[in-house]
Amino acid sequence: MRGAGGPLMGGHGGPGRGPGGPGGRGGFGRFAVDDIPEAKLNYRRLLNYLKPYVWQVTVSLCISAFVTLIGLIPPKLIGIILDRVITKHQLQNFYSLIIYLAVIYVVSNVLGGLKGYIMGRLSQKIIYDMWQDLYRSLQRLSFSFYDNAQTGNLMSRITNDVGAVERVIVDGVDVAIMAVLTFVGITFVLFFTNWKLALIAIVPIPVLAVLIFAVTIIAHKIYQQVRKKMGEISALLQDSLSGIREIKSFGREEYEVGRLSEKSTDYLQTNLQAIKIWSIFSPAIVTTTSIGTVLVLLFGGKMAITDGSMTAGQIVSFLFYLGLFYQPIHQLNQVNHMLQHARAASERIFEVIDAVPEVQEAPGALSLPRPIKGEVVFHKVRFEYKKGVEVLHGVDFEARQSEIIALVGPTGAGKTTIVSLIPRFYDSQEGMISIDGIDVKKLKLKDLRENIGIVMQEPFLFNGTVRENIAYGKLGATLDEIIEVAKLANCHEFIMGLADGYEHQIGERGIRLSVGEKQRVAIARALLKNPPILILDEATSSVDNRTEALIQQAIDHLLRKRTSFVIAHRLSTVLNANKILVVQEGKIVETGTHSELLSLNGVYADLYNTQWRHLEHPAAQ
Repeated sequence: MRGAGGPLMGGHGGPGRGPGGPGGRGGFGRFAVDDIPEAKLNYRRLLNYLKPYVWQVTVSLCISAFVTLIGLIPPKLIGIILDRVITKHQLQNFYSLIIYLAVIYVVSNVLGGLKGYIMGRLSQKIIYDMWQDLYRSLQRLSFSFYDNAQTGNLMSRITNDVGAVERVIVDGVDVAIMAVLTFVGITFVLFFTNWKLALIAIVPIPVLAVLIFAVTIIAHKIYQQVRKKMGEISALLQDSLSGIREIKSFGREEYEVGRLSEKSTDYLQTNLQAIKIWSIFSPAIVTTTSIGTVLVLLFGGKMAITDGSMTAGQIVSFLFYLGLFYQPIHQLNQVNHMLQHARAASERIFEVIDAVPEVQEAPGALSLPRPIKGEVVFHKVRFEYKKGVEVLHGVDFEARQSEIIALVGPTGAGKTTIVSLIPRFYDSQEGMISIDGIDVKKLKLKDLRENIGIVMQEPFLFNGTVRENIAYGKLGATLDEIIEVAKLANCHEFIMGLADGYEHQIGERGIRLSVGEKQRVAIARALLKNPPILILDEATSSVDNRTEALIQQAIDHLLRKRTSFVIAHRLSTVLNANKILVVQEGKIVETGTHSELLSLNGVYADLYNTQWRHLEHPAAQ
């Protein structure tokens, strides 16, 4: 018997379906930064990720400073070799200076390798820290956040965006500092060597400053779109991979390829805009610095020819230094390129980290007193997913200890919304929900949810072993405990028939198990948790009669000695319930037992006559 077959029952009235869920709450799968990237990058906040690794950063910067310092020596040596050694045929000095030059280069490269190793380790640690911050934030956020976010988009933030930020924190900071040190050092050397040529050398700097400022503004806006479109591609890929069976069953492979092609084209075109900007900007920088080199050679050569105030070796030495002077500018250009990526990426990362959960624990939150009775009371509860659109209208009912409360009604009536408020997946706007006389909003979230078990119509299983999935109900449970609840849930037999028994890998979302097997594993997981309050969507519309009977037996074990809220699909559940709540358009329109509700000859009676009457045994009528 399939409870979803008629007009009143519907299937799993989960969030996002009809008025009973949040599907209509402003954009599907979006949140603010995807459409209005207003978050501002706090550079100091990014650099805070370097604080725990001060010694590594310090060592790296010391190496950079030393390498920069000894990098100033070779041009001077080359000038001496040209002016004083080669021209005077001093072979012994020539060999000595060449050895000194080689040693400087070797030491510089060895220290560069050491610095690369230190910074490589640092980059991995920063990635780890950012992942931890992001994942911790994702774990504390409320369901409402996930109602409006796409899984693939979030994955893109965790992987692509973190990588972009990590590169600029590690490589960018190191290169930028080394470039600045080199620029300052070479500037001093240039003015010390020949102040007239040094003034000529800095002529292009104002032009470069204007170019950098202009491209920064333009590139940042483009990279915001690049990161956003990469997130959209990740979201599409995640949806497609999760729904591959539906894609193939409908023969929509080419359609999905077309969707990805469209998203990829948008991403490609946006990226090409960025490439176009840098392809214009980078040659402009090189050209500007080249003009500086030409001007120095022009005036330096004239000085050497006309009055002999400069030798050939001095000109060559100055040109070497000039190359070192302009090199940091090119390096800072590359850092700026990375920075614009990182700015857009970090805005997306911190938008998640800074997201405030709608459901928050009250200061001085309480624990449920032991032993827990599990008495649940709804008092004038009103709730809305979207402001101004109320989906529950003054819900009132009481569930006493160990009672079975059945919820019936059409899809979207608000059944799943009602049970979702008990563990505070969402918070009501008005009214109060209490457990054992304590407002749930005053309870510690962890304590509240540890005492509530949930088994949905389509249970989620993790990619791992059967044992690991059952043990999720009680971390650290022994194998004997797991086997005991597996037997109660009627899944021990089929588990032992698997290739590796309880160590059998069930695949992503439990794909290697049947629907009925997944449901029984989920019931075993709830039994192991042994909560005093249970929320259950008991539909078994996709299984055969024998499997349904096994599941029903497992559910009977699960319902014993605990307060249970069952979104009812079976006649047996309705008959055995201590109280039936008939939900319609966000209201409880009828309350009572099976016989009491039939005598009212109202909504429930219509439901019973159209859905269940032909299934009831004559003796029960």
